[in-house]
Amino acid sequence: MRKNRLKKNFKKNKKISIPKKIYNEIEKYPMVSVEWFDIVSDSSWSSFEQIKNSTLATCITKGHLLSQSKGITRIFGDYSLSEDKKRIETIGNSTIIPNSVIKEIKKI
Repeated sequence: MRKNRLKKNFKKNKKISIPKKIYNEIEKYPMVSVEWFDIVSDSSWSSFEQIKNSTLATCITKGHLLSQSKGITRIFGDYSLSEDKKRIETIGNSTIIPNSVIKEIKKI
């Protein structure tokens, strides 16, 4: 029964298309909000019922969508420009999320 509840929370369409090789224009990397499930761990003593009633944590990550391939969604939050300000030189604050734990991804 718990497995069915989890499956119901996942949406079928978890991909947003982005052009390939667009390293120069930040506008080409869409801002997205990703809702995903994370592991919950607790080292304290608990009853069987408490553990049976436990749920996964729901997390939200927002940033620029870098890519979605090979079962992984890659997002970055920060970037720096080259000296001439014509291209993105480096990116930072990155998050890599397995597609299997993504509940929903949407453009914002």
